[in-house]
Amino acid sequence: MEWSISKLSCLRQCHRKFFFAHELADYHFTHPIRRKAFELAQSKNLKMWQGSLIDYAFSDKLIAIYQRKQRPDFNALADEMLDIARRQFAFSEQQLYRDKGMTKSKAGEAFQVLDIHESGAPYTESDVETIYSTLRQIIIQIPEYPSPEMGKSLHEYLSSSNYLQPNINYWHYQFGEVRLKPQIDLVRYSGKSIHVIDWKVSDSYSSDYSNQLYLAGIVAYHNIKKDAEKKGWGLPARGDVSLFEINLMNGNIKEHAFTRESTAGALDHVYRFRNEQEQLSSDKKWNELNIEDYETTDKRETCVFCKFKSLCIHLILNNNRYDEPEYYKLVQNHQLAKTQVSV
Repeated sequence: MEWSISKLSCLRQCHRKFFFAHELADYHFTHPIRRKAFELAQSKNLKMWQGSLIDYAFSDKLIAIYQRKQRPDFNALADEMLDIARRQFAFSEQQLYRDKGMTKSKAGEAFQVLDIHESGAPYTESDVETIYSTLRQIIIQIPEYPSPEMGKSLHEYLSSSNYLQPNINYWHYQFGEVRLKPQIDLVRYSGKSIHVIDWKVSDSYSSDYSNQLYLAGIVAYHNIKKDAEKKGWGLPARGDVSLFEINLMNGNIKEHAFTRESTAGALDHVYRFRNEQEQLSSDKKWNELNIEDYETTDKRETCVFCKFKSLCIHLILNNNRYDEPEYYKLVQNHQLAKTQVSV
C-alpha cells in the first residue's frame, strides 16, 4: 500500500468527499460523472490559486535558474508569472477544460479550473487584481527573504548550493507493507549538509506539517544513502540532514529536528493509521463501489468549503444518478441565489 497523507486527511474530513476525489475522479470523458469529479478535484479557490502560482514560480522556474548557476532576473520572472496567471484565468473563465479535445498537456501552463467559474463562487475584479499584485510582490522580494543558514539571504543560500534537487516524486522507502513515496519540494546539498525543504504557500501559522516533513526526511535520507553506497561515496549521517518549512508568503522558516525520536513518531503514525485510508475501497474498481457506503459528514464547515458540494447535493436530490444538464441547472440556481443575497 502506498501511504498518502492527503488521502487520509480527505477521508477523515468526509467519506463522501474521499469517494469523489480518490475513487470517482478520472480525466477521461468516457463517463461524465467521473470527468465532472475530476474537474471539481482540479478546481481551486482564489487563495489556493495564488499559492499554486507562487509554488510554481519557485519550484519550476526559479530553482531551474539556480541549477544553471545563473542569477535570476526577478522582474522578468514576475512578468512571466503574471502572464501565466492571466492565461490561466482566461482558460478557466472560458471553461476550456470542458472541451473534449483539450488535455492538461495540450493546455500546458495555461490549464486551470477556478471555482469562481466552475461552481460560481463569488468574487470581485479587485480580488483577482490582488492575486496578481501579491504574486509580483512576493517574487520581487525573494532576494531579501531569510534562509536556513544564518547570515545568508534566500538568494545567497540557493546560489551557494553544491546541488539542488527539486520536485522529487520518485524516491520511496518501504516500511513494512507500506510504501512511503512523498512529494519532496527541494533537497539542497552543500558540503556534507543535506537540507530537505517543504515550501508553504499559506498565511496560516496553525497548520502542523511536521509528520509530512519527517516522512520526506526519512525517504530522502535512505535514498541518498543508497545512492552513496552504489557510487562508493561516504555515507551521510543522520545528523547531516535538516528539515525546514519555508513559507513563501512571508519568508518565515520553521525547522523540525531530524532525530531518531521524531522519525520514530512519524513512522508510528503511519503504522497506527496504515489501513484507514484504504478501508472503504480496498482493491475494487470504481464501478464496483457503492456511493451509499460513503457517509456524508455532519460537520457543516467541511461541507461549506467542499469542492464537491454541488455534485454531492445533486446526487442526493437525484437518487445518486448523475444528470449533467440538471447538475448545471443546480449550479446556476446556486449562483443566482448568491447574487441575490449579495445584492
